[in-house]
Amino acid sequence: QYGGGRKDMSANYFIFDKNKCVACHACVLGCMNENGFQSNQQWRNIITENKAKLPGIPLFHISLACNHCEDAPCMKNCPALAYNKSLLSGAILHESENCIGCQYCIWQCPYDAPKFNTQSGVIEKCHFCESRILENQSPACAEACPTDALGFSFDDIDKNKITPSISVAQNPHPSIQIKELENEEGPEIDMSLFEEEDLVIEEEGVKRVRIIEEWPLLVFTFIVAVLVAFSASGIGNQSPDWIKWSITAAGGIGAALSSLHLGKKLRMWRAVLNIKHSWLSREIFFFGLYFLAMVTDFFLFNLNYYVVLIPGALTLLSIDMLYQPVQQKWRMPFHSGQSIFISTSLFLLLFHFYWLLLVFILIRLGIQLYSMLVDNPPQKMNALILIRWGMIDLAIIFLFFDLPYIFIFLVFLLGELFDRILFYKELD
Repeated sequence: QYGGGRKDMSANYFIFDKNKCVACHACVLGCMNENGFQSNQQWRNIITENKAKLPGIPLFHISLACNHCEDAPCMKNCPALAYNKSLLSGAILHESENCIGCQYCIWQCPYDAPKFNTQSGVIEKCHFCESRILENQSPACAEACPTDALGFSFDDIDKNKITPSISVAQNPHPSIQIKELENEEGPEIDMSLFEEEDLVIEEEGVKRVRIIEEWPLLVFTFIVAVLVAFSASGIGNQSPDWIKWSITAAGGIGAALSSLHLGKKLRMWRAVLNIKHSWLSREIFFFGLYFLAMVTDFFLFNLNYYVVLIPGALTLLSIDMLYQPVQQKWRMPFHSGQSIFISTSLFLLLFHFYWLLLVFILIRLGIQLYSMLVDNPPQKMNALILIRWGMIDLAIIFLFFDLPYIFIFLVFLLGELFDRILFYKELD
């Protein structure tokens, strides 16, 4: 027994009242005083709705940290199994000694709770003040709130009531009950006093994927797409040794570059511990199988075509699936720069299926145009898009002239690289 005799404390949850929060940040300071240094990103944050104080709609605040979800996506998708659920408090706890610093949990969490500490190279997050809960005390953030906007309950609650106002793609049953506004109307103001541009503000978004920081993954995923295209076409196995060594070196360099993304590179072996649930674990596992099969086929003995191709195709699928959490706001669930599309186009080019390649390129162009017109926010025409499709057009035109095939392939390949760059820019 613990906590004053209670036998089950796993039902703990926050209570937040939108009507009472004044954004004084006392909860943030209470958390920092209790837990000490929190890098440059505090574990609890205040979100302000209608920060521009537009007329006709309410101004309110939400205090948000980790909600210790019942079906926590951070724990479920962590490739290194660095999370666990406490049977004592119901808290989702992060074990820094097992963390590889891949930051994949940041993409998965709908509440932006995990924070990456650039100094330690691992994730940090709210741990529910478990030591306080076990002593019958509320978490430090709730204890510090002067307006009683942020509270805490030790009692059981109907899970149907624990539904946050914040819209997420899949509700992971967070341990927070939010009391909605009693008055959802703002002050009545004569709207004719405002110019139309005064009533439009840009939404603040959380940038989870930054192309400048993700360039090692960009290079790695592009190299994998190219290698699988070579494997599918069968060209690699029929090539001179110097080409085989070049392909092998490219795969090794890509894998080495991908490790630069990790905060704890010496723990990278842990990345394959969660193949059951994590697409990142699957990506690394299937790439390892593919690379081993490819090298074996090149230098030791011939393997069956599908023994090499299947793990390569599964690697491409894993690469595209692991980015799904940061594509949730896209109305078009696909992007022409996804790795499986790039690999398929290169395969059709290498196999000289030119008419089929043209049809597939037109389909990808349609996807791009659709995204530019209806996505939210819509993609904008820019130099990268023009260069990307210009390169593809040139390569297709060159096919009808007596030009070296390697030149045509390199022009086409450069166009595909620009499309992969566009994919990462849209994620940003």
